[in-house]
Amino acid sequence: MIGICAQFTIQAGKNAEFEALLTEFVTTVKAKEPGATVYQLCKSAKAENDYFMLELYADQAALDAHGKTEHMAALVAKIGGFLAAPPKLTQGPAVF
Repeated sequence: MIGICAQFTIQAGKNAEFEALLTEFVTTVKAKEPGATVYQLCKSAKAENDYFMLELYADQAALDAHGKTEHMAALVAKIGGFLAAPPKLTQGPAVF
């Protein structure tokens, strides 16, 4: 399994729109990508405009497939309008 934590800082006042966009995206991932075993958007308890996505993939093939989906391309095209800084990604193998 491969884990990813994607951290996002969004522009002030765009929380509701960002959450709506990501809710639709996460719902699609869960419905169409069986290899994405965990896919969950979380909001920071400390900073109003900080979010993180917890992702867990069955294997490298599932992660590669995720990056090639139409819904990922659509998200990439839209998400820039919400970001206050570039996303930060941490990736690595699951330990157990």
